[in-house]
Amino acid sequence: MRLILVRHGESVGNFENRLQGQAEYDLTELGRRQAALTAARLHELGTSALYSSHLLRAHETARTIGARLGFEPSILEDVSEYHFGEVSGQTYAEIRERFGAIANAAERTYPGEEGRDVFFDRVTTALWGVAAAHPDETVAVISHGGPIALFCQAVLGLPYRRPMPFSIANCSLNIIEASITSTGERNALLLNLNDVCHLGG
Repeated sequence: MRLILVRHGESVGNFENRLQGQAEYDLTELGRRQAALTAARLHELGTSALYSSHLLRAHETARTIGARLGFEPSILEDVSEYHFGEVSGQTYAEIRERFGAIANAAERTYPGEEGRDVFFDRVTTALWGVAAAHPDETVAVISHGGPIALFCQAVLGLPYRRPMPFSIANCSLNIIEASITSTGERNALLLNLNDVCHLGG
């Protein structure tokens, strides 16, 4: 099957340079235009099923895409963004002011955050579940930068780490060929990473 992971369109939180996590932000006007362009691209690719994170910025992107495809997105909460605890929704400047600069920002932890192992397990389990449910289809999942980068790292055999080793742009397509054998063996090949050709410029 072909699994297309799509980051939501630009959100107000993106525009304001916030660590969004699971804080709620709507799309900007640019984000809405990005969603419409992505909808046309996914239609061209023959997308037959659509899933979305429950968070507003992803669900609004998915609703625009679903309107073009002719069906409603199914909510899949486990592909939502990492929960950063108390710092969710703060600007990066506010976080630096509160916690200070440290040599290795990847080792920074925040009060009340979800936990990386929990995040890894929920995202990978959810996405392999989609692959199992649609063995011969092209399926789009509207998610967030963190979950998409995590799964792409897993497909490439890289350890999950932060900061991520590559960018996941708003409304980029990240296409994975995925299959599960009769014995339960999982196989995946990353075909496209951070593809924004459909957005123009």
